[in-house]
Amino acid sequence: MKPCVMCKGRGHYEEKLTTFVLELDEHILIVKRVPARVCTQCGEKAYSNEVAKRLEQIANTFRDSSTELTIMHYQDRAA
Repeated sequence: MKPCVMCKGRGHYEEKLTTFVLELDEHILIVKRVPARVCTQCGEKAYSNEVAKRLEQIANTFRDSSTELTIMHYQDRAA
């Protein structure tokens, strides 16, 4: 298992499903069940390039949304 870069190896990354939260101006986007590597010691989250690109696409879709809060599951959003 790869050691965590944030806590300098005191923990290691485990594959988990996490919650991604992003504040976009007046809008809050919450994406549940996002695949990530999470440090067992400090909780730092790391996303693969594919997941990060997909989260960026999701965020861009909701950037101009008229709602204040959007909650969705990662798998509900087509790539």
